[in-house]
Amino acid sequence: MTIRHAVAVLGVLVVVKLAAPAQDAPPAPSPAADAIAAAAAVARGTTVANVVPSTFRAQLVVDNRFKQPVKNPDGSESRDPRNRTDKLHCLVCEYGLAPTVAIFVRSDPKDADANKGLGKLIKGVDSLIPKYRSDKLGTFAMFLKLEGGEKVVSVKAPDGSEEKVEAAKEYPDDEKRDVYAQDITAFAGTLNADNVPFGLAPTTSPSIRAFGIGEATPVTVIIYNRLRMVQRWDLKPDDITDEKITEILNATEQMIGVQRKKDKD
Repeated sequence: MTIRHAVAVLGVLVVVKLAAPAQDAPPAPSPAADAIAAAAAVARGTTVANVVPSTFRAQLVVDNRFKQPVKNPDGSESRDPRNRTDKLHCLVCEYGLAPTVAIFVRSDPKDADANKGLGKLIKGVDSLIPKYRSDKLGTFAMFLKLEGGEKVVSVKAPDGSEEKVEAAKEYPDDEKRDVYAQDITAFAGTLNADNVPFGLAPTTSPSIRAFGIGEATPVTVIIYNRLRMVQRWDLKPDDITDEKITEILNATEQMIGVQRKKDKD
């Protein structure tokens, strides 16, 4: 299965789930409850195969993976089109089937003391990217700071008619958005972790609920591969010790090693 096909399947599953009509059956758990239960199962170390539950579009504040300009035929230089800094982008879609370390952060990027462990973790993950370049290991750190909301959009049916539906705001009009972006840029600048894109997203959204990211959880780390969640950590700043960082990095390497073995078999 190609990455494009896998992402397309994920999108179809999400749309089908949202669009499915109600049936005459006992009430089922909400999607958020399902996601939280699945995440808890992963945390307990069970063998349940957990599909990555959603795409995740966000504003990329810092994306230094492609910061070097490209040379044009006329000798001039321009921004690498793969550089998504200051743009809306879905890294879940970009990474597709590749192994990924997803880091969701609610803590204040300006709080240097609280983010010491987080900074070490991000640098540790950054160091794995060159080592596992051939495995296409990806990662991102998303700061959940913006006030979200809903917007009304028009959806055109095959017969040409239009229907008004509510959708989540992908680029919320939060007056502190630029301030948050500056704080994240400053935090990223202290780490020199150019392999890690840093993003800014709402505190809550359908994607956040689908991933089961707790409203009171400062840091959530999820590692997944082939669009299956492998392990999850819900952490307080003090939980991100050197031992915990080593545990997360080792689990990431083990995840890649297991997939390599499967591919050989």
